[in-house]
Amino acid sequence: MITIVFAAFLALAAMVAITDWRRGVLMLILVGVLQDPARKLTPGTPFLMTMSVVLIYAAIIIAIQAQLQSALADFTKRFAAVWAAFGITMFFIVLAAVNGLMTNGIALWRVPFASLFIYLAPLPAVLIGYLYIDREERLVTFIRVYCIVTSAAMVGTLLEYLRFDSRALGMVAQSGDYIRFLGDLQVRMLSGFYRGPDIMAWHAATLTCLAVMMLVRAGISRPAAFWSLAAAWGCFNTILSGRRKAIYMVAIFAAVFVWRYFRRLKSQQVAAFVIAALAIGFVVDQVASNQNSSVYAKAALATHEELAERLEGGLWGTIEQSGYLGQGLGVATQGTYHFATEDQVTQGVFGWQEGGLGKLAVELGVPGLLAAALLIWRALFMMNRIAMHPDVPGSSQIIRVALFALVLANIGNFLASAQAYSDPVLTLLTAFFAGALFGTARLDEQQPSPEPEIEPVKLQPTLAVVTD
Repeated sequence: MITIVFAAFLALAAMVAITDWRRGVLMLILVGVLQDPARKLTPGTPFLMTMSVVLIYAAIIIAIQAQLQSALADFTKRFAAVWAAFGITMFFIVLAAVNGLMTNGIALWRVPFASLFIYLAPLPAVLIGYLYIDREERLVTFIRVYCIVTSAAMVGTLLEYLRFDSRALGMVAQSGDYIRFLGDLQVRMLSGFYRGPDIMAWHAATLTCLAVMMLVRAGISRPAAFWSLAAAWGCFNTILSGRRKAIYMVAIFAAVFVWRYFRRLKSQQVAAFVIAALAIGFVVDQVASNQNSSVYAKAALATHEELAERLEGGLWGTIEQSGYLGQGLGVATQGTYHFATEDQVTQGVFGWQEGGLGKLAVELGVPGLLAAALLIWRALFMMNRIAMHPDVPGSSQIIRVALFALVLANIGNFLASAQAYSDPVLTLLTAFFAGALFGTARLDEQQPSPEPEIEPVKLQPTLAVVTD
């Protein structure tokens, strides 16, 4: 029954996306949340249900094909250096797909092609974000919807923590607790309504970051109470996920946000930022002081060596094992084993890499990794310039800085665990935020030009001719 209801909602969401693509983007958020519990409640937990959001994504692309072509032309003209670096990276991605076929054989052709799709699927999402933000309030509405929907979905994490019995809770296709051992600590990983702890942790961290930005933007006003609660609620779920990288994702966002916007902070915004810090600090203190939840606070700590190891991501071990050219696409992409039979999985080569550098090295090779690094560097250089620009008509710097900080936080998260970005929702939203940041560079051009003042017309006196 739940599968039929979800399929009906999916069809409705696709119709909305085709008729009104901007509302379709909002429907994408809802589908991204509902697809995981729907999959858990469906017998056999079919993997394709995790890709349900791709249907809405495809509907949006179909609805705005001509606009996407125009946006691509405008993007390549404005950001030529970024586009050139993308072309170089694309060349190595195609080579990596061929390498994947040669490494694993034609029998496993679906694996590199599925990985190729995962690499290329976010590209239209960048242009969608670029188009979506025709005015800043549009993006603010998107953020509000995302935060409200995600805050509601995070109730599942608390229910799982309290051991509420439901098939919609916990890790997909797994019964019992998912325990992670960190030294002497045993941490029960929580997923809530999402399909895995990594996915839930990303959404919780993103909720925290966006809520902090909205709180600072609101200053001392009525909405500030809601945003402070949302930031604290997101932080609470980030800690309960048991994924340290999500906590550090929030830390990177806060550091970049303060670094780039500190000089622009007004007194009310400083007060709002302090409120956010106090709310998050209160949550951390409560979790750490509680006997049952203190293990999550202890598990959040990491040494410098652990952090360095996570960021290195198995790069040098990958090069020693796989060489400088790697093993091709699909080797370290999560979920690609679904496109192979059990015998093929046994015979094929599937990598162990979890970190972003290791994943790129084993799939793209060192040349492809360097090309990707060039692309990221040029994109970040341009994003930094956009974030540094002061307020202009129709575009505030605080939004641009927050998007820039969120992109950098996602890069840090990707370096620590690239596997999570095989999830379509995470990848599409990350690409959407990056595109929206680029889109803010043209907001001032889209403002209506002021109407010219109408000069008063001087009427010439007329002579009245009177006749007898």
